[in-house]
Amino acid sequence: MRDIVQIVILSRDRPEYLKETINSVLNQKLLGIEVEVVISDNSERSEVEEMIGQNYPDENLKYIRRVPSASSLEHFQLVISECKKKYVVLFHDDDIMHPDYIETMFPFIQKEGVAAVGCSTFVFKDDFKKSLRAKSHDFKQPKTFISEKSFLEQYIPGSSGVAVFPGYMYNTACLKKIKLNNVRRKEGGSDVLMLNSLLTYGPIVWIPDFLMYYRLHDSNDGNNLYTVDHISLLNCMSHNGLDKNTIAASMRFNYLFQWLLAQDIKNIFLWRNRIVFKYLFFKSFYLMSKPDLWKSLLNNRYVKNIILKWF
Repeated sequence: MRDIVQIVILSRDRPEYLKETINSVLNQKLLGIEVEVVISDNSERSEVEEMIGQNYPDENLKYIRRVPSASSLEHFQLVISECKKKYVVLFHDDDIMHPDYIETMFPFIQKEGVAAVGCSTFVFKDDFKKSLRAKSHDFKQPKTFISEKSFLEQYIPGSSGVAVFPGYMYNTACLKKIKLNNVRRKEGGSDVLMLNSLLTYGPIVWIPDFLMYYRLHDSNDGNNLYTVDHISLLNCMSHNGLDKNTIAASMRFNYLFQWLLAQDIKNIFLWRNRIVFKYLFFKSFYLMSKPDLWKSLLNNRYVKNIILKWF
């Protein structure tokens, strides 16, 4: 019996973005690989449902409307609980698949025991055809992670970079074993910690191929800098044997730098912003000798988002 890849597009009130996402999924080069496409519509309004009916009446799509709409965590849990195929992609409705995504990722997820596969990405703001070739990680060959320590090391500023969360393909059996409520309650709930927990059930593989387009816009989840998740990630790193004192300074600098960039320039002289600016200014002399940190800041997609807004 042929293995089927289930592609679930998680959608919420972004019909124009979703249309581009669906088209990219339908344009995959499959070469004998069977897929099932599911639209999980968690919208509060009806625009997405109307768009699907108008534009894809004859396509082999499974459409599910969530009524009433759920929180993002509840929606994610519900989607995972409904996954029936051996492999699944949980794609976002604001991103776009490269035509080679399924064909390239599939052989890696089929390898025995692999829990998830991630890829590199293009970044774009308005038109994905004018994307920035932003390397999300620097590995030239597939990289397999077995230990939590080696995986978490990649999220330290100045590392070789990471595979972005929306681009993962999962072994469904491994994904279903994760207790998301426990992850959120104990560790803060960031995407990194969810992925890290997958390593209990199998290795994670990152491949160097650029296989998705990551859209930058004002409502990106990555624009929200959650202090709880930041602290939780640092604590998880420490728990897995990474020197908390060594990495805390660079992570704190990275976090506060992003936070300051996100502030309205009119409020730049508020006392809180002045304190953060002074900290960054004086700490930069210490970190000036660490070029990898500056490289990681400039390669950070959140920082790119801020810079793109300026232009």
